Amino acid sequence: MRDWTKTLRRASYRGVPFWVSLDDFDGGKRLVRHEYAGGRHTFVEEMGLATSGIEVTGYLISDESDIEATALGTALLAPGPGRLVLPISGGQLATAESFRRSWEKDRLGHIALSMYFVPATNAPIAALGAVDVIAAFAANFAPAMAGFGRLF
Repeated sequence: MRDWTKTLRRASYRGVPFWVSLDDFDGGKRLVRHEYAGGRHTFVEEMGLATSGIEVTGYLISDESDIEATALGTALLAPGPGRLVLPISGGQLATAESFRRSWEKDRLGHIALSMYFVPATNAPIAALGAVDVIAAFAANFAPAMAGFGRLF
């Protein structure tokens, strides 16, 4: 069984680290529905992929969380795309579209962040890093070879 605590990555954007409590990816296709008067069928035309988005609920927790929040805010406001690394993805280029920082007086040292990113590409493979591919290959190689051996 997989030990998730050993395989999750520390999140970061442009090299500034933070912790993640929720990572929500949305994607889809751009479709046009052609509906005809008196018709009983709709023709659906695919127009490519819709622009994907990644909503991240993160946090900083330390004695220096206020300084870390300033550094992360600077990274989020920098122009152009930056490398976004999330716990279950190997990293990809993404542009920070918006963010919100929250602080509560009863949770000293804890700063919550809601961030929204737009990936630089919609290609599904863009979310996979080399480490992800190698881990998937290594985890499935032995069972695949055992199954292959049973064929002969």
